[in-house]
Amino acid sequence: MTKKLILSSITSVAILTTSLNAITLDERISKLEKIILQQQSTIKQLSRGNNQALEEEIEELDERLETVETRSFTDKIQLGLGIRVEANNVSTTYADGSKPENEDLIWRTKLNLNLKSKISNNLKFTGRLSSYKNWGDSNTNTTAYANIDSRQGRTPDNSSSLYVERAYIDWILNSGSTIPVTMTLGRQPSSDGPSYQIKEGMTRKGTYDALAFDGAADGIVFTANLDKLLQSTSARIAYGTPSNTSNNGSASSAVKDTKVTGLFIDTAIEDFGNNNLFQIYHVIAKDFNADASGIAGANDTNVGDFDVSGMMFEVSKLKNFDFFAHYARSVAKPNGKSMLNNGAYYGLLSSNSSLTNGSNEDKSGNAIWIGTRYNFTNGWALGAEYNKGSKNWFSFTYAPNDPLNKLATRGTATEVYLSKAINKYANIRLGHIQIDYDYTGSGQHLGSPMKINSMLGTNVIKEKQNTYLTFNLLF
Repeated sequence: MTKKLILSSITSVAILTTSLNAITLDERISKLEKIILQQQSTIKQLSRGNNQALEEEIEELDERLETVETRSFTDKIQLGLGIRVEANNVSTTYADGSKPENEDLIWRTKLNLNLKSKISNNLKFTGRLSSYKNWGDSNTNTTAYANIDSRQGRTPDNSSSLYVERAYIDWILNSGSTIPVTMTLGRQPSSDGPSYQIKEGMTRKGTYDALAFDGAADGIVFTANLDKLLQSTSARIAYGTPSNTSNNGSASSAVKDTKVTGLFIDTAIEDFGNNNLFQIYHVIAKDFNADASGIAGANDTNVGDFDVSGMMFEVSKLKNFDFFAHYARSVAKPNGKSMLNNGAYYGLLSSNSSLTNGSNEDKSGNAIWIGTRYNFTNGWALGAEYNKGSKNWFSFTYAPNDPLNKLATRGTATEVYLSKAINKYANIRLGHIQIDYDYTGSGQHLGSPMKINSMLGTNVIKEKQNTYLTFNLLF
């Protein structure tokens, strides 16, 4: 306020000075006296403690500074929010027809803090911090394979910890060229891929076929945009290390790191409009690791190699319908080495109860996944999905949001659901999943799958069901 008074006085004097020829000296003096008297009166009011105007001016200045600081931050990093709250009523049936004594309703909450930053025209950052836990559960996780890196932030870990689920830089290496190439460095968008988003009723958040890949993964990917040669087409070459055992300072340091390389081609079919995707891929995992953490009498071991290849096609918004179809094939290539566990050897899709190494025969498996969804005009949607996996089917779906990991099933799984869009950011979904297992070991790469029958005992699961209710917000 004081500064304004001084500036006002100076301005007034300047105005009077510029009009010397228009008024007499006495008139100028009279006007100056009036201005000085007004300024003195204002100063006296402030000195008597009437400083409300000054406080308001300071408060307004603080608000403006805060707005500038916030805008400066958001210009650098855009924040997004995702929250998922769900109730799962899981029912289990063993091979002999018995059921567990207690299966309570499972409540879970997942929080996503999404980060984006456009650093320059050819460089941008994307990140996601995630916390996922069961309600009221804060004990140390003892679940099998809980220490697998790809599960961090993707499955409930019985704590409220925030994990880096994604953190990667997209760098366009040759902007403006006929075939621009983007290098993606860091923790990749390898979860929530197609066609997972159709059931969720939201845009796709991952890159790779969800039938074969679902979990966090570190690596480097080169993507060639072939749009100028083949419309809506791109090709990717990927490299990553899903398990790193050479630098953890433990006895496992002698075990080689698992190394994954893959080729992916994405395109669209013009006859189905712009809202469709066709993807084919082939992925090779070398020196697949058997992680012995927390298993008595077992040692970390490289048990062989693994290949996964497949294709998928999905269409959205085709006369109110969405539909998709996926096919994948896995090939396990055991090297004869195994992990000791309670006197038995377990290798890559093989086991041997004697004190000799496991099988070294290649074992192939396959799976299909199909689904459709009808979108009503009032925000309601009705959908159904079906998937089936063979005896030796194995996928890199260690960390799905689905608590049953249905896409890893060696058997059949069906799902029906009804969803309602609350607005463009949120929806609620009621669904039921029915899984009938034909073979043991779904989702696991160790041990030989066995045909499920009543002779296998109560510790072998024959059937699982889950009736769930999910609230999903992505803003």
